[in-house]
Amino acid sequence: MACVLQIGAGGVGGVVAHKMAQNREVFSRIVLASRTLDKCKAIADSIRAKGLGEIEIDEVNADNAESLVALIEKYHPLLVVNVALPYQDLSIMEACLRTKTHYLDTANYEHPDSAHFEYKEQWAFDTRYKQAGIFALLGSGFDPGVTNVFCAYAQKHYFDEIESIDILDCNAGDHGYAFATNFNPEINLREVSSKARYWVNNSSLGNHSADFEGSQTSSLASPPKSPKNHESNTTNIRIVDSSVAKSACNPNQKNTETSLISNTDLKINPDLKQDTIYRKFEREEKHFSLDSNTQDLQVLDYAGGQWRDIPPLAMMKEWDYPEVGVKNSYLLYHEELESLVRNIKGLQRIRFFMTFGESYLTHMKCLENIGFLRIDEVSHKGSTIVPIEVLKTLLPDPASLASRTKGKTNIGCYIKGKKGGKERTIYIYNVCEHEKCYEEVNAQGVSYTTGVPAMIGAKLICEGKWGIGASKNASLAQSLNECCNSASVTTDKVVPSPHFAQHSNLTQDTSILDSDKATESFNKNRLAMNADMPKGGEYQGIDNGAKLYQVNGDSAQIAKEATQGSGVWNIEQNDPDPFMSELNIQGLPYVVLEIDSNGGLVVLEDGRKNTK
Repeated sequence: MACVLQIGAGGVGGVVAHKMAQNREVFSRIVLASRTLDKCKAIADSIRAKGLGEIEIDEVNADNAESLVALIEKYHPLLVVNVALPYQDLSIMEACLRTKTHYLDTANYEHPDSAHFEYKEQWAFDTRYKQAGIFALLGSGFDPGVTNVFCAYAQKHYFDEIESIDILDCNAGDHGYAFATNFNPEINLREVSSKARYWVNNSSLGNHSADFEGSQTSSLASPPKSPKNHESNTTNIRIVDSSVAKSACNPNQKNTETSLISNTDLKINPDLKQDTIYRKFEREEKHFSLDSNTQDLQVLDYAGGQWRDIPPLAMMKEWDYPEVGVKNSYLLYHEELESLVRNIKGLQRIRFFMTFGESYLTHMKCLENIGFLRIDEVSHKGSTIVPIEVLKTLLPDPASLASRTKGKTNIGCYIKGKKGGKERTIYIYNVCEHEKCYEEVNAQGVSYTTGVPAMIGAKLICEGKWGIGASKNASLAQSLNECCNSASVTTDKVVPSPHFAQHSNLTQDTSILDSDKATESFNKNRLAMNADMPKGGEYQGIDNGAKLYQVNGDSAQIAKEATQGSGVWNIEQNDPDPFMSELNIQGLPYVVLEIDSNGGLVVLEDGRKNTK
């Protein structure tokens, strides 16, 4: 059906190639390219050994746009799947633009010379992609990726308004080594050692904790139970946040351990407590200067609210994850927050948490203290080295951990909001088993949970369910349309997506907007929000590809349907239904739990019961 060019042959790349080979009815020709041809050959050999047929391999320097253009023109793929390093996003996007080829990635652009990552430089391609009539899908991994789709799905089907989102990333796997990272060590350690950041709406700042104190009165304030396996078809299991009951962050109580965190941040996050593990070996003075991204804490205006920085790994909470158990979860900054803030209706606060054990944190603090996490060049024996790159060489290759890793992951979105005027809390998540991932595609769960969504995004583009000519998620248009009540009508003519079999407990909003009024209102609001965009990103999120194509003055005759849907889009801006359906088919089934006021859970959907 389609030729797809995949760039990147690391742990995630191996998963993507295997999963595409499992879906030959869509991916009729698969080309895998990397700087290291031997890695491509190893993946091709594994695919062949598993009886999944042949793939083609090639060599490319993904830092060089000219090299990439030559590779794309050699194979003429419908789509380029970028699972290379995030430093290479811009060069690959540029090559796709020059060749008018659709683009997909799993992580946003990261600056090679600073521990800093953001979407703006990729959003700047939006106008040019629209004028070229091509589609770019950003962040089609798990987080970002599936977590964004979980939020869009919840907004479409379970909430009128989402007030708070906590994205939870728990890896309970054990690889048996004292210290190793589950994906590229340089990327992983730069991400974790950077300052944490969360977003809060301006309307919530005056009341501080008042907007979020509901978590203190819910079942999440109960002491944690002993870790246990939770059966998804029961209604008496509980997700536990023990930090509320014993929090040291009571705004009315003097706390001698709050010097790292401002009083405002403590009040906004009353359910969090301060870390006592990572800073056990903290020293005020160091023999070198850290990168500014870890030190310069700021409060920045963004999308009607504030980004609020806190020191790396300074605040945490405990969760009792279904099917995994109690884990310390640390507040970090993660890239999906940047786009979700712009696309979720009514959002008041959004945060991201990742689990770390005491051994990992102790090793990491030691590496930081001696300077191994530095990303600047230092002199060594008449030459220069970058310490974190040396550390990457010393640590185990993440791909080598696959056969050793045991246990599970639990990644999901804890979402609070309103439906029909009533408060509602749900947790949408996936549990993945490392051993089963290795058995299927020779990878551990972290690579699997990133690679499978990349394949799903590519599949939907090739099938025409996402991308050119495909409608965007209608609920996202509503999220910025303050006039939707006056412009909407109720109808019984709405037909559920043919790509999604609705669960019996699921209801779909049957409000649709009068197209002219709604589009005009939405575009006006979106343009105002996009005032902070770089040149080229002014129309991001606005489906005006046909108009921009005409402005471009291209002489070719392309129908309106061929250019609508073009541009640069984050994954949550597309219809979530077909993607969610594919999760259940392709190995990452999801569960939707509703949490009542007493902490009891009701299973609304369990995709594991519908897998083939």
